Amino acid sequence: MKNIIYKSIFTFFILSLISCEDEKDPLVVANGFELRKDASVVSPNVLLPIDDTNEYAKFNWDTSNNGPASVSTYSVAIFDHDDTSLSNPVEYSGTGLTVSSTVRNLTLTVKEFNDLINKLPTFKCSEMNIDVRIKSVLGTNPATAYVQYSNPVTIPVTGYSTKLPILAFVKEGNSPENEPRIAASSFTSSNDYEGYMYLQPGNYKFYRPDACNSFTTPVIYGGTTGNIDATPTAPSIVVATAGHYLIKADLTANTYSVKEYTTFGIFGQATRPSLFNNQVPMTYDDATKIWKLTVDLRKGYKFKFKSNLWTGALVVPALPNPPYAPGTALASSLVSILGKSAEGELVENSTSASGEITVPGATTDDTRQKYDIELNVSNPRKYTYKFTVNPN
Repeated sequence: MKNIIYKSIFTFFILSLISCEDEKDPLVVANGFELRKDASVVSPNVLLPIDDTNEYAKFNWDTSNNGPASVSTYSVAIFDHDDTSLSNPVEYSGTGLTVSSTVRNLTLTVKEFNDLINKLPTFKCSEMNIDVRIKSVLGTNPATAYVQYSNPVTIPVTGYSTKLPILAFVKEGNSPENEPRIAASSFTSSNDYEGYMYLQPGNYKFYRPDACNSFTTPVIYGGTTGNIDATPTAPSIVVATAGHYLIKADLTANTYSVKEYTTFGIFGQATRPSLFNNQVPMTYDDATKIWKLTVDLRKGYKFKFKSNLWTGALVVPALPNPPYAPGTALASSLVSILGKSAEGELVENSTSASGEITVPGATTDDTRQKYDIELNVSNPRKYTYKFTVNPN
């Protein structure tokens, strides 16, 4: 009898310990949850910009089952179904995600879905199989949070590329993959390609890749006196002298231009020792492909960048604050003007006031501060500048 009592007490003690342990650290397991695509919304197989605002797909899903009663947070993850590693998800954070205690819905527009698949490292311009999954996260600490995914909903789709269209300017005998290129302002543009580059003498043609910028089957353009020609017998564009060039092309009007420039410089009220609008020339660093300048600037005043083709010997007079290249010292012709589009970023801008860069400080004392200025135009349509105080 005593043995029976002792055994009963021991069993009760063990069960109590197990019960207490379960209360302290409940077992979390991935029991899964189901994602469903709304069949009433027919998703197009081919995405087009003209349909951007159209509804592409709708989804809903169950609450995730983590074992014990719990409340998870949810996000949307897009995968390339053929990338079996599932290591490169793209997450959606738009307004189409609705989650509450009773509702778990997702609505995507054509533009939203196309933007998501364009962010996949494996994006291509042909049909892809895309997996849509819901990511469930239990816990707020990323280091210890419990994550599980829903079942995938796989959708075959051909998206349109949002990469900037490019043209390679290819010297005869070279491969287009490694040649300098010009770019349009947006993925829907074909009339405003531009880019700055250093060229050697030779015969050149434009190579146009596909929408994903692959040169496997390029369209090749020659040119005659500013007109682009895509016929096989079109002549090459001749570059006679080595130097810096601004190249432009318009595939709507079928025109192009090749303009040489000698130097970039800055100009504007910030540079002026007097009322004359003079350009302060920059120096090109071939190793970094950056134009550089150290200069004294008037506090509170503004400047822009311009490229010029100077002819004759550049004579810099011995003037303080700063030395500058007066327009009467030698002949020059304006090639381009770059103005500020965002902090550290530039676009071609020839208007008088728009895009000016302001030197910090008040204009009232008319004092100067020395600055190091860097300009990088080596990446087409991604022109950048740096503007920092020189402590010396």
